[in-house]
Amino acid sequence: MAEAQNQLNNSDEIDLLELLAKIVITIKSNILSIIIAFVIGSILGLGYYQFVPKVYESKMILLSDILTSSYSERITESLNNLIKEGNKEVLSNRLGIEEKEASSITKIEIESVKQENKETESESATFIITVGTKDKTILPNLQEGLINHLRNNEYVKIRVRQRQDFYKAMIEKVGIEINSLDSLKRRLFSGQPIYSKSSEMMLVDPTNIYSKIIDLNKEQIGYKNSLELVNSIQLVEGFTVYNKPVSPKLSISLVAGASFGLFMVALLIGFKSLRKIVRLSEEKLANP
Repeated sequence: MAEAQNQLNNSDEIDLLELLAKIVITIKSNILSIIIAFVIGSILGLGYYQFVPKVYESKMILLSDILTSSYSERITESLNNLIKEGNKEVLSNRLGIEEKEASSITKIEIESVKQENKETESESATFIITVGTKDKTILPNLQEGLINHLRNNEYVKIRVRQRQDFYKAMIEKVGIEINSLDSLKRRLFSGQPIYSKSSEMMLVDPTNIYSKIIDLNKEQIGYKNSLELVNSIQLVEGFTVYNKPVSPKLSISLVAGASFGLFMVALLIGFKSLRKIVRLSEEKLANP
């Protein structure tokens, strides 16, 4: 039984060696075709890289505590649908750019990263906008157009208006309190009573007036600063114009072209081998 097993193993080794020998012989007999196919495929890959429009990619970083990730996803989906449809007219109107510039855009992606502001106890989000375009010169116009498009969102505009009204009301209210305390302070310096029949408040300790006025002034300045920064979208970093395209890549184009050439020559060799097998089979059948 051991001898039979050894013979079987030897037979398998012989078959494998014969297969490898046939592969080597086939490659040697078709080496010129393989080299030509490799060179032609590489040239085709190089030509594809040279003549296919280059796509450039850039990122912009925005900060907003009004715009939500769900709304940004809907906006992105809407813009990308217009890009896929080739609807450059509507796309140019939404982004405020020319139709020629809109036609060069290949993608727009918005990624949101939430972060918590411990000082204001509010939650804001950093939005990373990635765009792909065949014309990198449109990036400045596209940056302005995207920011305006996000700011003009109806939901965002309502939230901004609500905040503006809130800050203005608080500034006015704090101003009234400051004026009231200033009036109280003047009475104190002039020796007049520190209370009256008006709505001015009476302080048990007059020294608290000064610290209270300072606190209210700080509070009012904070509201004024918030009002100035109430813009829904804040630009952190704009698009950077890169000279190196993201696609097509030269290395991938060459490898793909060379692989295509080798694949075609492999099909040719396989076809020739199949014809040879068929011919031998026909000769064997003709001469039993």
